[in-house]
Amino acid sequence: MISQVRALGFTEWGLLRALPRSARFLLGTSTLFAFAAPVISVFIAAYIMRNSQDVVKVMAFQLASYTSVPFTFYLNGLLLRRFRAAALYAFGLVVSGAALLVMTSLTTLSMTGVVLAGLVMGTATGFHWANRSQLALAHTHDGYRNYYFGLESVVYCLSSVTMPAAVGAFIAWSSRADGLGLGSRTAYRLVAAGVVAAALCASAVVLRGGFGKIPSPLRVRLRYDRVWCGMMALAALKGVVQVFQSAVPAMLVMHVLGEGERALGLVQSGGALLAAVLMYLIGRNTRPEHRLTVLAAALTINLLGTACNAVWFNPPAVLAFLVCLLVAQPMLELAYSPIQLQVMDRVTLRQKDSGYAYFCGHELGLYAGRLVGAGAFILVACGLSDTLALRYVLAAVAAVQLLSFPIARAILRKMSEEKFISALVH
Repeated sequence: MISQVRALGFTEWGLLRALPRSARFLLGTSTLFAFAAPVISVFIAAYIMRNSQDVVKVMAFQLASYTSVPFTFYLNGLLLRRFRAAALYAFGLVVSGAALLVMTSLTTLSMTGVVLAGLVMGTATGFHWANRSQLALAHTHDGYRNYYFGLESVVYCLSSVTMPAAVGAFIAWSSRADGLGLGSRTAYRLVAAGVVAAALCASAVVLRGGFGKIPSPLRVRLRYDRVWCGMMALAALKGVVQVFQSAVPAMLVMHVLGEGERALGLVQSGGALLAAVLMYLIGRNTRPEHRLTVLAAALTINLLGTACNAVWFNPPAVLAFLVCLLVAQPMLELAYSPIQLQVMDRVTLRQKDSGYAYFCGHELGLYAGRLVGAGAFILVACGLSDTLALRYVLAAVAAVQLLSFPIARAILRKMSEEKFISALVH
């Protein structure tokens, strides 16, 4: 048994070492920041819920953060003319941690303060993802992207197992009188300081990667052909659900289950443990031709979870939905990201050095979907009730997202018919 585990470890280490040096540095950066990302995505929504008990403020924060992302993508493109993508990537990581520290330092959570904090977090997110995507496009190849993104998903799933439970337990314990007795606000600030430390370590790794400048002209005219229009539609459908992924667990656990950060952390960790196993198996054993199957499975799991939540809307149904969400989210990303980068490969072959302009266009597609999803939730919550928004809006957007499958299939079929596919594969 021990020899088999050792042999498996050597095999996996060999596969990792076979990746190009630049890809390994990108994986190292994302691995370090993976231990901070769940804290930012999960507990910032929990912090708003704890101090305001208002789901509209939670969603307003999400919408504000996503609003500043497209503008940051454009600004980042201008800055790439003078700075390396790795430096801007590192800047985004550090600002992400600093934004959480600022958020937890607010004495009162007014709507204005929440929106401003969301804009700052969105700016950090924009610098993070714009340069992370640009570096992944430039330094990975379609032939091993399933494995690359599978490793990323495994790391994020494992961090999502350990970090939410640990952070939730720390906040609950340190806030009690029989614990440290610090109070919830001080506990959140200590957590935010830890996030800043993890972001600094991740920044140091990417800066040592030796990544050069990447040309990124923004004046390229986008070609709205069949493939690119399909990619924009796919992005919008992803965005309409993505806007709920960070906020919904905290809202449901605190609103429906009536529990605090400890329960939220345990729910996140349990679902992520299952997802980690699945992501390893999927990333290790699938090839480019299996992406549609993975996408279909992710969409189906998400729909089933939201259906349970809509029909019953009780603690067991909420828990089932959260597990489905935590499993479906990384599966969807595992299928979506390689398709997106394959489309980006195609457009850079058609128009030299134009990849970043298309990344900006893709971000606008995501934002269109996020605006629709968040807008629908806020309208139902303000016009009817929080309960109806949490119960039915989630199911509605999950049903709409099923359109992603035929669109993705059409995109891949069209690209397979083009001469560009030979250059992408070989």
